[in-house]
Amino acid sequence: MSQLFAAVYEIHSAALGRPSLRLNLVVNRETESVVGTAVLETVTGEVHEMSVRGHHMEIDTGEPMQAIVLAGTPPIFGAQSDQPTSFQMLLVLPTAWKDGQACYKMSFGKVFPRVIDVRDGVARAVLPETVY
Repeated sequence: MSQLFAAVYEIHSAALGRPSLRLNLVVNRETESVVGTAVLETVTGEVHEMSVRGHHMEIDTGEPMQAIVLAGTPPIFGAQSDQPTSFQMLLVLPTAWKDGQACYKMSFGKVFPRVIDVRDGVARAVLPETVY
């Protein structure tokens, strides 16, 4: 397997009325680093995007497991009042990068802060979209 590859995940909660999250990641196995974007779509159709960075690691258990830990990287200059201000995520992948469990939290806004917290996310790998 290449040391550098794309990984795209769609993450949904089991609860109705929860947002969906799409991760577009580039994983560097040599440095165990991950960079990309997290795109959150709420049930009302709002779309929020944030750059993310993190680490990829092996979990030492009886079965092969991978974990990706991510944090948001907000813009250097102040975000607009309704834009994401922070993001944290743990993604555990027991099936060779294909499916897993995720929990994440995304915070928004400065004037009227709010937090979306999903603890029961189910992650499914999807193929990167091809652009011609």
